[in-house]
Amino acid sequence: MRQKIYRRAFAVFCVLLVFFQMIQVAASYHQERLKALEEGEAAEEEKGLTLWYTDDKLNAYLVEAAAEFEARHHVEVTLQLVTAVDYIEHINTASISDLGGPDLFITSSELLEKARLSGLAVENDSFSARELEDSFPQKALDAATCGGKLMAYPFYFETCFLLYNKSYTDAAPATIDEILAYADNFEGGASTERVESIFKWNVADIFFNFFFIADYVNLGGATGDNKAEVDLSAEEIVRCLEYYQSLNAFFAIDADEVTTENVIQEFIDGKIIYTIAKTDAVARLDAAIAEGTVYQVQQEEAQEAEDGETTEEGEAGEEASEEAPPEEEPADNGYFYGIARVPDLTGELHTKGLSVTNSVVVNAYSGERELAKEFAKYLTYDKVDALYTMANKMPVKMGVSYANEEMNLLFAQYEDSVEVPKLTDLSNYWIQMEIAFANIWRGNEVGAEIESVNQMIHAQLQTEENE
Repeated sequence: MRQKIYRRAFAVFCVLLVFFQMIQVAASYHQERLKALEEGEAAEEEKGLTLWYTDDKLNAYLVEAAAEFEARHHVEVTLQLVTAVDYIEHINTASISDLGGPDLFITSSELLEKARLSGLAVENDSFSARELEDSFPQKALDAATCGGKLMAYPFYFETCFLLYNKSYTDAAPATIDEILAYADNFEGGASTERVESIFKWNVADIFFNFFFIADYVNLGGATGDNKAEVDLSAEEIVRCLEYYQSLNAFFAIDADEVTTENVIQEFIDGKIIYTIAKTDAVARLDAAIAEGTVYQVQQEEAQEAEDGETTEEGEAGEEASEEAPPEEEPADNGYFYGIARVPDLTGELHTKGLSVTNSVVVNAYSGERELAKEFAKYLTYDKVDALYTMANKMPVKMGVSYANEEMNLLFAQYEDSVEVPKLTDLSNYWIQMEIAFANIWRGNEVGAEIESVNQMIHAQLQTEENE
């Protein structure tokens, strides 16, 4: 009997032992599973993106966009503001080093070909053909295209345009000839006592000068990367530059003293009626309005100026009104400044503004290409409607609205502009043209100056072809 009890107790003990061993195995498996999951999550958390950029005005926009993207995709985004000096070279060096370079970076169109040739760009395949057509102007797509492929995500643009002070004139001139006529008929008075210059711009900066010849220069075709389409010899270029030189006699702008900063401040102070500006000037003008630092012409003084303008038109205006109903005057939008396209020189010599398109490029060396593409699209498409209010940069995406509706004219100016070329062979062109413009402004012979630039550029193109 006792032996039987011992056997049963031993059997129960064995069963309990096996049971506890099963629990121990299960617990061990569970712990290993948890550890594996934690390691997997850690691996996921280690995924991240790094973006390089060179313009600190983008800080607020990029920080907010990065935070939103991190929340949606559970990935860390690192933003690095770096120097613009040797930008592509630094990206390339970092990308092939052990530390690694950025997963994506923001660059201007003129450096895009250099980035592609360095193996630092992958094709933008994040949009359908219909999406691209509906969302971006052809100018932006051309600016982001190299070697026949869309190699970047077009982001924002800069271009030049005409600014005019509505306190002194209520319409934009179609030509610079019209500005000269305005200057000839200009009469000083109480309403114009602050005016020092009818027309003034930074004659020392090629960005503000190039519109004089832009319509007659071919710098690499539509996409700016075709050596076979470089043509700098149109005869109209000489005529345009002779016209440019003649303006020194009218406006006597000192190229050694003038700066863009001073020109815009003088415009705000009511000292300039017309100027050539860049897109970033609008934000400064709006800031001056908000701060109350804009020179205000008294209402009766403004009316006096308008009456004078009407008198100058004289009988020609009366005759025109008999033949056709007067054109509707633009509505006052509450801004002291007006925005217009750069004027032609004359009825025969036409102009185009210069533009630069900045794009986001996904680095071919990135280990997170697809994620980088998603972030590039988020920056340039999904969130970009907030770009101007946060960074004072005008996005190339179509359909963005602005508080000042006249800013839509800047977009139209951009679409009809000449983009800075991508050809690395033309990298010296801007320096040489800036020197040529400076010499021409000071009175040097136009033909000799432009021929010197042409010979240098063509020699450089030929040298590159032979290498």
